[in-house]
Amino acid sequence: MKQITIDDKLYPKSLKNIKNPPQVLYLEGNLGLLKSYSIAIIGSRSCSDNGKKIAQYFSSQLSMSGITIISGLAKGIDTIAHLSSYNQIGKTIAVLGSGFNNVFPSENISLYKKILENDGLVISEYPPDVCAKSNNFISRNRIISGLSLGVFVIEAKYRSGTSITANYARQQGKIIFSIPHEIWDSCGVGTNKLLKKGAIIVTSPIDILDSLKLTRFKNNYLKLKKNGAFDEKFSEHSKPNLSTEILDSKQEKIYSYINKKPILPNEISQKTDFPINEILSILFSLELEGYIKKVEGGYICI
Repeated sequence: MKQITIDDKLYPKSLKNIKNPPQVLYLEGNLGLLKSYSIAIIGSRSCSDNGKKIAQYFSSQLSMSGITIISGLAKGIDTIAHLSSYNQIGKTIAVLGSGFNNVFPSENISLYKKILENDGLVISEYPPDVCAKSNNFISRNRIISGLSLGVFVIEAKYRSGTSITANYARQQGKIIFSIPHEIWDSCGVGTNKLLKKGAIIVTSPIDILDSLKLTRFKNNYLKLKKNGAFDEKFSEHSKPNLSTEILDSKQEKIYSYINKKPILPNEISQKTDFPINEILSILFSLELEGYIKKVEGGYICI
């Protein structure tokens, strides 16, 4: 692990220009990626099957064209973005919301190791022993957008950490890209809202490369496409073998017990018979997504 300060020569210039830049960065892996051309790909933790396909499609093709893919090592879209790019030309960068000794979620510790094994980079502004906290993940999002040339949002629900990252990107003057969804699709509420606010509609990786004027990478993409390097069709065997789903039914059941009056995890456990560890995990995910917040006396809805 390497530690650098904002005055270090290795410190990314793009981060120095954002509001409240991290004063210290902890790094593991390929430090050369700090100077690479990077695009953030983010989306819902509880993503749809279509969202998974889109994440794989764009991440792999942009990476093969030489772009570094940045994401947050979360479940869902983040996981697929990392997995679809870490063994390509462009590599991948994961930005943590905790210290290196407390990688969250724990089921992505193996992904964290794979990224390092495949010449990727993992970044955190937190010392190694800092645990995962919801506020840390919100702050982490400004680094994801700050390091990138643009932010591509694949799926976002009504309230989500994904939307927070997009807001940071807008404040930082970064270009936001998204894909339109059906108006009744819960995974597309946030993305459709972004499009109404001026995000660029994309249907192909070349749309992103064109908008960012990345001519060299556009030429790489066109050459690869001409040579048949990209598989435009998605079959079952081409999908990443991932466990990216959140138990939505349990999440919704727990959320139904949360209102403006604070409720404790133990009270929810008595009402649902769910194990307390599972309740704490789901409460944490709901807090990250912006549905609830922790206050004195328990949790309330927002």
